[in-house]
Amino acid sequence: MTKEDGLSGKKILLINPWIYDFAAYDLWVKPVGLLYLSSFLRKFGYETKIIDCLDRLHPELLAREEKSKPQGKDDGRGKFHREEVEKPRLLSNVPRRYARYGLPLDIFEAELDKVGRPSAVLITSMMTYWYPGVVQAIKMVKKRFPDVPVVLGGVYATLLPHHAKEVTGADFIIRGPGEVPALRLVDELLGRERDFSISAELDSLPYPDYDGVRVGPFLPILTSRGCPLSCSFCASRLLFSPFRQRDPSRVIEEIEYYKERYKIQHLVFYDDALLVNSKRHIEVILKGIIDRRLNLKLHTPNGLSPRMMTSELAFLMKEAGFITVRLSLETADPKRQKAIGGKVANEDFERALRFLSDAGFAREGIEVYLMMGLPGQRLREVVESIVYVNSLGAKVRLASYSPIPGTADWEKAVALGLIADDADPLLHNNTIVPTGGDEFSLEVCSKLRKYANLLNRGLDSEENISIPTFLKEFLNGKRRDN
Repeated sequence: MTKEDGLSGKKILLINPWIYDFAAYDLWVKPVGLLYLSSFLRKFGYETKIIDCLDRLHPELLAREEKSKPQGKDDGRGKFHREEVEKPRLLSNVPRRYARYGLPLDIFEAELDKVGRPSAVLITSMMTYWYPGVVQAIKMVKKRFPDVPVVLGGVYATLLPHHAKEVTGADFIIRGPGEVPALRLVDELLGRERDFSISAELDSLPYPDYDGVRVGPFLPILTSRGCPLSCSFCASRLLFSPFRQRDPSRVIEEIEYYKERYKIQHLVFYDDALLVNSKRHIEVILKGIIDRRLNLKLHTPNGLSPRMMTSELAFLMKEAGFITVRLSLETADPKRQKAIGGKVANEDFERALRFLSDAGFAREGIEVYLMMGLPGQRLREVVESIVYVNSLGAKVRLASYSPIPGTADWEKAVALGLIADDADPLLHNNTIVPTGGDEFSLEVCSKLRKYANLLNRGLDSEENISIPTFLKEFLNGKRRDN
């Protein structure tokens, strides 16, 4: 772009806001969607600046904490900076402390000073119940730049656009993938007319703008968007539809670029459905990583589909450098498995474990997602699922169900009277188990987690773990004597 294009000095500020919650942890978090948007806008001539409120590498934050690097694991995971804040009135009865996670407010103010007045501000959002962070960011931006248009996108804005428009103070709301809509809106706001088509095909997008943020030992990568499955609790199809996968050769080039430019040691796959079309997709990518000898440690924080695991794929994963392997089971109850989408059965899960074990993965290093608090779920089901996974030598990773507007389980929860259709998004918070009923109180969920953790530690030490008294009555003689 040249000055004649009318974009000289057209600076766009992009913000990844804070998390407001009872707990938060940096599990390889990067605002990939926002970074894609930044590089896309740059491609069309705009100058972009990024403020990541979840930046654990910020030098001023490290200086205050008297650290040379963030406290945490060598692979980049760790605790966010935390400042306790007053709980919202709706959450006042929850016996836990509420906090803002991320940069102190004065560091954010200083970052706004550095950026100066932008032409527009684009803000992303994640969990619906984290919207207080969005409200805080927009409030501070509006105070500093009262006449600058603010655009909100991301998960919360997509799922609850009317609430976002009413509550956050944003001037405009964008739903779904934001590259093209944001570019068109910014062009319109700044009086720019384009006489050419704009492509948002995944392989036409520039790499995420990691030059605009601080990079540590890891980077995430997206090889696809969305998911072709229809899990009753998941919003992936609401956020990205249709499901699209990238050209594996482009993915391999991107990975090699990250390795050379940023000297990363860890690569994190952000995909919701990494194993779909595995022969033509992930297996090609893994072979590329192996052939180019990239020597990376690979991670999948999102659960992999056991049904899609094959022996050849498991061996490729091991050879390519997978360290973190998580499988999605959700429940060991066959009826529930069918009810939530039918994507997995116990025989699929057991077969996947065998393939991974044969490939050299230690079973005690494989984590398995189980859910608790699904609408209509009983405590017995969760306990028996925990025992089942443990009996096969894998580790349990319990996830509390969070009701997501627009999903099948949301409709079920509303129909059962477990949550109001117009409930404040703060009540979607899985910390308070909003749809679990009496059987999934905070106390019970805490004990379930402790029990699962005990069993997980027992796998490492071969220690015998007895069943807690409060759970025995739910096992009906089905307990496993370790």
